[in-house]
Amino acid sequence: MSDGERMNFCLSDLVPPLRWSDAARITALADRPGLPDAWWRTLPLHRVLAVLDAEALGDLLTELAVDHWPAAAVGDVLPALHVLDPDDADDPQVAIALDRAGSWPGLLALSGRELADQPFIRARPVLTALFSAVFLRMSPEGARQVSAPISAPISAPISAPVEDPPDEQAAEEEDPDIPELIDAAFGDLDDQTWMVAQNRVFAGEPSDPEQLARLLAVPPDVIHDLDAALRDRLSRWLALPEAKPYNEHLAWLTDTFGVAVPEQRFVTAAEWHERELRSLELPAWRFVLATLPGYRLSGDWIVAGDIEELRESTRSLIASAERPPTVPQALEMIGSLGVRPDVARQWLESVPQLRAQKASQVDPDRQQDRQPGGQKGGLKDVALTRRCFRQPDGRWWLRVDVSGDHLHGGEVPLPSGFAAYVHLAPGEDRTVRSAAGEVGLSWHARPVLGSLQRILGEVSAEEGSHIFLTLSEEGMLRVRHLPAANGGDQTSRALRLVGYTAPSGTTEQAARVIAARVGLTAPAGRPELLARLRERGDRDLLTLLG
Repeated sequence: MSDGERMNFCLSDLVPPLRWSDAARITALADRPGLPDAWWRTLPLHRVLAVLDAEALGDLLTELAVDHWPAAAVGDVLPALHVLDPDDADDPQVAIALDRAGSWPGLLALSGRELADQPFIRARPVLTALFSAVFLRMSPEGARQVSAPISAPISAPISAPVEDPPDEQAAEEEDPDIPELIDAAFGDLDDQTWMVAQNRVFAGEPSDPEQLARLLAVPPDVIHDLDAALRDRLSRWLALPEAKPYNEHLAWLTDTFGVAVPEQRFVTAAEWHERELRSLELPAWRFVLATLPGYRLSGDWIVAGDIEELRESTRSLIASAERPPTVPQALEMIGSLGVRPDVARQWLESVPQLRAQKASQVDPDRQQDRQPGGQKGGLKDVALTRRCFRQPDGRWWLRVDVSGDHLHGGEVPLPSGFAAYVHLAPGEDRTVRSAAGEVGLSWHARPVLGSLQRILGEVSAEEGSHIFLTLSEEGMLRVRHLPAANGGDQTSRALRLVGYTAPSGTTEQAARVIAARVGLTAPAGRPELLARLRERGDRDLLTLLG
C-alpha cells in the first residue's frame, strides 16, 4: 500500500498555501478532466494520482509555486519535502541546485523567486523534480519501486482443510444499520480531526505524530490534542444508549473469535465490515478493530494482547508436553490459551518456530544441533535474531550487507531465526520466483538463499550497500535496496541500518524507532534497547549507539 493510500490526505492538506489562498480563483486548478470541483480539498491524494500522475501533479504545483507563491520557501509549499530522502529526488537539475544551496535544508529554504535568481539553475525543472518525487512516493508506482514483489506460493506443512467459518448466520443477523449509526455519530468532524481519525485513530499503521504535524504544518501538540479529543469522543459515544447494537456486535466478535483470528476472517465476519463508512472514508472493519478492547492487528492476525507473547505461550505449551503431541492433540491443547477450534490449525501454522521444530523431528540428528541460546534446531525467535527488523508493514525484514561475493552470484546465508520466520524447515529445499527468475531457499548445513546477482544488478547495488528482504503473506519475495550511507552522524547511520531513512530527529526519538524495530513493544529506555541489541548480537548498532 502506498503512502498516499495509507495517509488519506487531500492536496490542500499537504500544501499549506492552498489553505490560505483563494484556491477557487486559481484557474490552473479548475476544469481538470476526471476531477470534481474543489478536488484539491475534497479528494484523497491517491484518487487524484489515479487521474494525474506524479509528474503531472508536480508540474501543476510548480506552476502554482512560481506564479502564485513566488516568495514562499520550497519547503513551506510542500512540507513533506523535509522528510523526503534526497536520493529520491535524483535529477541533474536538483543536483545543481543542491550544490549551489550547500545542503538539503538550505535548498528547501529557498523560495521559487530565489531559485530563479541563482546562476545556472532552472527553477521550474528543479521544483517539478522535487514535487514529483514526493508524489511518486505516495503513488502506487512509488510503492512498487520501494518493494519489488516476487511471486511464488509457499507450501504449508499441514495440508488438512481449515474448518468452515464460525456461525455465519449469526453474523448475518447483525444490525445492518450499524454503519448508519457510526456515520451519524462522526459525520461532523472538522478537517483536522478527520485527518487524525484517518491516519492515527483508525489507521492500520498509525502515522507518527511528528511526521503528521510536519506534513500539515502544525505543531505536534495539535496532533496529540486532536488525537486525545477524538478518542474521548469515541469512548463517550460507546457509552450512549444508541450505541447498544454496536456494543453487542463487539461482544459477539469477542465470543466468536477468542484471542486470535486471521485478518481476513475478521474482515468478512459481517457483511457490513467491508462497507466504506461515508463519514470517515475507511472500511467499517477498521473502525470496529479500533474499538475492540485489547485487540490489535499484527501481520495477518488480529490478536488480543501481544502476538509474540501468544506465540511464545503456544511454543511453551507444546514444548512442555511429555512427548511431542500429534496435530489433533496440539489443536486441542491450544484451546486452553483461548484459541478457538475453527482457527487453531491456522494459528499453529502461523507460529514459525513450531513449524520448523515439527520438520526437524523427521531427522533426529537435527535435534542435536545447538546454537547460542540453547534452543533445539538452532531456532531463535526472529525478534532475537541479528539484522532482523520489524518494518512498518508489520513484517520482519532481514538486512543483508552486500558483499563482493553477493554481487558475483554467491548465495546469501540466512540466520536460523529468520529462516524459521519464513517457514523454511531443516532439510527443506524450495524455490520462490523473482522478477529475475527463480531463487532457491534451502536448509542443509545452514539455511541459505540462492544467488541474488540479477536482483542486485537491477537495483544498482554496490559493495557496502544494504538490501532488506522478506517473504510476503502470499509467499512473494520482497526486496528493498538502500545505498551505503555517505557520512552522517552515528544516530542517522544506526537508523539506516534498521531501514529507517527519514531525518533522525533527537537521540531519544531514534532510540524509540530502533526499539520498535527490534521488537520491544513497551516503551523501552536506552538500557533495555542496548540489552536487546547485545542479546541479538547487533554489534554494529551497539557501536553506533554506545
